[in-house]
Amino acid sequence: MKKTIALWLAVFSYAATLVAAPPLYLLADGKRVVPEKATVLPTTSITLTAPQNGAVVPLLSGKQKAYLAMPRKERIAFFADKEKRKQMASWGDTPKTVTLAWNLVKKGQTYIVSVSEQPDLSSAISVTTTNSSLLLGNLKIATTYYWRVATPDGASQVASFRTEDIAPRLLKIEGIPNVRDLGGRKTLSGKRVKQGMIYRNAGLNDNASGDKPGKVRFTAQSRAYFVDDLGVRIDLDLRSDKECAGMSGSPAGKEVKWCHISSSQYQYMQGGFGRGAFQQDFKLFLDEANYPIDFHCIAGQDRTGALAFILNALLGVPEEELYLDWEATGFRNSSTRFCHERLFDHLVEGFQKYEGNSINEKVEQYVLDNGFTPEDIAKFRSIMLE
Repeated sequence: MKKTIALWLAVFSYAATLVAAPPLYLLADGKRVVPEKATVLPTTSITLTAPQNGAVVPLLSGKQKAYLAMPRKERIAFFADKEKRKQMASWGDTPKTVTLAWNLVKKGQTYIVSVSEQPDLSSAISVTTTNSSLLLGNLKIATTYYWRVATPDGASQVASFRTEDIAPRLLKIEGIPNVRDLGGRKTLSGKRVKQGMIYRNAGLNDNASGDKPGKVRFTAQSRAYFVDDLGVRIDLDLRSDKECAGMSGSPAGKEVKWCHISSSQYQYMQGGFGRGAFQQDFKLFLDEANYPIDFHCIAGQDRTGALAFILNALLGVPEEELYLDWEATGFRNSSTRFCHERLFDHLVEGFQKYEGNSINEKVEQYVLDNGFTPEDIAKFRSIMLE
């Protein structure tokens, strides 16, 4: 049996010299296996039934998409309505999963399902299951995936599906609320912000109690996913010294560098403390060796939202999308105190004193006024745009 499995797994391995990396960020409900050297298997009678080959699949719910499609004026009114905010928070802040399905060859049969971003299935992840379906989660937006199913006797044809091009890219990391990818949005230049480079979320642990660090929010599995699969290298913690009392490293573990830079929010990004914190924050994003970077405060909405706004605006994300990114926290937070009038409007207004014909140009002037150069901004864009 062991020899049979070893030969079978040989189908799904790919040379280490390939440029493309396996999509390890995908969550799957089977057992992931490590393949060996690739070989060719004959095509079998396995038929892939869902998604339909070439289908476009949603990662957000219909209600989430309906909200995101509203004109800004309607969204602002919706956001200020107590009952509607309760409804919005009930939709959840995690993405829809995609179900891969195929015909059952025989009861008890073990299948290997391979999923890749490459048409030839190079650099695929491979998962074993005895079911005739597999759930995939945390997919990228606007991305084509290729997949096939195999048994020791052979493999199905390769099929594909594409995820909808609607931001934000929500993620599910057990124990960590309000997680989403900063990337995925199209910019004014026609480029797209890369996914899998910068993540934003709520705290990785609770706030401190006295001098005792707060409880770690990860499960063992979600911590391994954060470190090994997402590959996060920098934990940029925007909380205050009091909130981080007693901490000496990242709750994600020693593999992740903890960078504690107590930061500000909204209109206070224009003050001395806010500007000084931003100067320290932004330096981290200018070193390609630091990526992927995860940044957060405690709730992932105010200090985190302010920094996300600046980074996205600097990358050329359109103004309307800047609003939508901040509003996505409403998929979790039902409080009408978290609203445009009290908070977000002050963030936008703070940049109006700078020269420029758009919020993007004004934010760029803010960054330059904080001591950075056009070359620094160009470097950040070269790292983050595709």
